[in-house]
Amino acid sequence: MSLSRFQLQFQMENQAKKIRNSQNFHAAIVKHGELLKDTYKKHPLFYKIIFRNSRFIVCSTILSIYYLQSNASLKDIKKFFKGKNIISESSLDSFLFFLRVGRRLEIKPCDRDRRLMCYKPTLHALFETQALIASIALPYQMLTPKMPIVALLENPGFIPDFFAAYGQFMLKEIYLIDLVPQSELFISKDAGHMILLMLFIESIKQDSPLLLLSSAKIAKCCSVSRAHINRILKTAEKSGLLSTINNVVIELNRSFFIMAERYLSLYFSMIEFGLENVENNQYALKDK
Repeated sequence: MSLSRFQLQFQMENQAKKIRNSQNFHAAIVKHGELLKDTYKKHPLFYKIIFRNSRFIVCSTILSIYYLQSNASLKDIKKFFKGKNIISESSLDSFLFFLRVGRRLEIKPCDRDRRLMCYKPTLHALFETQALIASIALPYQMLTPKMPIVALLENPGFIPDFFAAYGQFMLKEIYLIDLVPQSELFISKDAGHMILLMLFIESIKQDSPLLLLSSAKIAKCCSVSRAHINRILKTAEKSGLLSTINNVVIELNRSFFIMAERYLSLYFSMIEFGLENVENNQYALKDK
């Protein structure tokens, strides 16, 4: 059932609050980081590009449009982003070309109108998508032990059923960067999600807001330059999220933890929305 934008966001916020209050929340985040790191290092150049907010939204929207309407075309994608302050028309064209060259999108003339170019995600793209979802779905098991997440991920219809629900967030323009404005300092940059996640996980592991963590180590783990990390840290420092000492010590402020916990709990709640739809559809098929 399709929900209104208000209903979706209300449901998302309520679930995120429950997630933040769970005693296993931090453990789930650490597990997410471990799984994501394994996935990330297989194609670091690709993942650092799509872990920039605008590109992540484009990738998610591409799949959402594909699974929520028939004969999805490149024109549909361009129409959706036209006039929005997410990505420029030229940058969108370049990114779509990047996905095609990387064999993640297949293009052919549409049957309904040969002047339009229809698209579909390749098997390679779907495999990567499944791995990314699994990197947060499997840790979510710690928060919802009764949900058969492993079985859901193995369901042949997982991706279509997942995006039939998760895609509503994209098409109704409910974005984490808007709900958690300070996260923009990280996630609007290449590898931003990984950088934010790494800082938060290190604080959990070291059980301290004072991290013995150099910008060089972050850069190496995220496959970006040290200058890129230093720019992000300097901007975050000016915004009061953290302090840095000689590029080897980072002190995270309370505002960072509030931002990171809100951002990650909302991320988990969006994934749960998709998982629940897969589970409901699986039970519906069994009842027939």
